[in-house]
Amino acid sequence: MPLPAEWPFHRSVLSSPQNAVRPIPDRPLLRKFLLLLALSLALSVSPLPSSSADNSSLEDALHQLAERVAAIPNLHGPLRLQFFQDPNFAADTGKDWQDTFLAELEKRHLTVVEDPAAVLLRIGLAQTPTLLVLTASTRISDKDEVRFFILPRAVFRPANLPVAPIRIERQLVYQSPDRILDASSLWNGAEGGLAVLAYRNADLFVLRLDSAGLLTQSISLASAGARISRDPRGELSVRVSDGLVLLPAESCEFIWTTSAEPNCHTAKPNWRVSPILIPSCDAGGWKLLADGADWSTPEVLQVVPDGSLREGSAALLSDFPGPILSIHGGQNPASALVVTRNLRTGNYEVYKITLACGD
Repeated sequence: MPLPAEWPFHRSVLSSPQNAVRPIPDRPLLRKFLLLLALSLALSVSPLPSSSADNSSLEDALHQLAERVAAIPNLHGPLRLQFFQDPNFAADTGKDWQDTFLAELEKRHLTVVEDPAAVLLRIGLAQTPTLLVLTASTRISDKDEVRFFILPRAVFRPANLPVAPIRIERQLVYQSPDRILDASSLWNGAEGGLAVLAYRNADLFVLRLDSAGLLTQSISLASAGARISRDPRGELSVRVSDGLVLLPAESCEFIWTTSAEPNCHTAKPNWRVSPILIPSCDAGGWKLLADGADWSTPEVLQVVPDGSLREGSAALLSDFPGPILSIHGGQNPASALVVTRNLRTGNYEVYKITLACGD
């Protein structure tokens, strides 16, 4: 029996570099398996026709596919399973369906082992724009046995994906030739603005900027003895009237509203963890992930659903023009500030990213 017209022998993910569902690396072995499967079906190797069920769930389809596998003539255990999955669909489905199919086989008294000498049973899950296709393929007595089950794509809704669609909005809010270690929002209110921890001529500065990115105040930490170390890290936290700078071996407090010198003392900082953003339509939250390990290449910010129950969901990606040096949660729970170094211009840049609801 020929395959449906939409069968995807090979398909690449086309997505915006600014806001994209994370692509999964292609697997040549999967393409080879699907090609062999298509040829087998085209030659009608298996006498059992394909099946579809308009109202079936993925669990129902796995149940019925297991029944068809158990009915293959002369198929005896033990079996060795090899799973294949459409790489463009793997982030949606995770691997729970594999455990479900394994349990269905065990219900039918088919033993599954890891012994390379056992009979190999290949199980595949692929998608077309309108269909999900489950396949099972094995070889018995020099004969290929293939079973497959088709169900509408619309019946499947991944339980681990957020209900509401999320997108990344990004805005360049400040750039400078001076090295920027961190940036922090000031406070909610009409004034807005941000503070920047910058490094210039071997001195550390805290710069206060208005909502238009114009400098309104500069505080030098040099008089307090603060010096950058070989470890070029620093974190900045600010409030309405004061702030705190954390360095690898010391911390410095300062006050915006007086001329008093900053106060620095030896301390071992507790570096902040990656922020979790909470857009209005998804209280589950999203983690921001980046390592900034390679200073010679652009980096991709990963925005992934938070919580173990949501692991495996598709990630949002946003490309930056260089390594990501710091991520600081903003006053708005759905926003954060990201510091990067633009490898093309050499400038350090601060971006405000916001998780917005809707496509």
